[in-house]
Amino acid sequence: MGWLFTYDATKADVIRDLTAPEENETRRWETIAHCVRGNVLWSVIEITYKQEPQRKRFIACHLLARHKGCGWGYKDMEESMHPCYYSCPLKYLDMAPVANADWRAAVRAYHHDSCRKVEIGQKVGIKGSTIPWVVISSLRPLTGDYGGRRYRVPRRMLGEVL
Repeated sequence: MGWLFTYDATKADVIRDLTAPEENETRRWETIAHCVRGNVLWSVIEITYKQEPQRKRFIACHLLARHKGCGWGYKDMEESMHPCYYSCPLKYLDMAPVANADWRAAVRAYHHDSCRKVEIGQKVGIKGSTIPWVVISSLRPLTGDYGGRRYRVPRRMLGEVL
């Protein structure tokens, strides 16, 4: 489960290759939906088996990266592997059967946190940081003050309103 790089490939080349339909003697592989969030390509893939009238759908996560002197490449994972990335579009969860309920719960929590509304002046706890809380001082970009210093706060780190 390593990385695969293509010499001189661009990011667009890799995405085009990963989302193109494929077919062989036994099955057809088709991307139903895809999007890129940063350097993560999310896809809903459908495999149709030719021998029996059976279809399988799953959510794929391709991490994209550029290797200096080589080109762009990817590392592929699927939902059942619980990728540690949660920016998958919520609508994709309805397009494929559940393969990992814990991962889907984390995706929903990620979207809940990223869409959460905060107001200037609120004291908000910070998750996963040595700074216990901040007082929101700006919404764009999201910043908060603590101990006389101003910090940029990723929405995923927002905790409870204190």
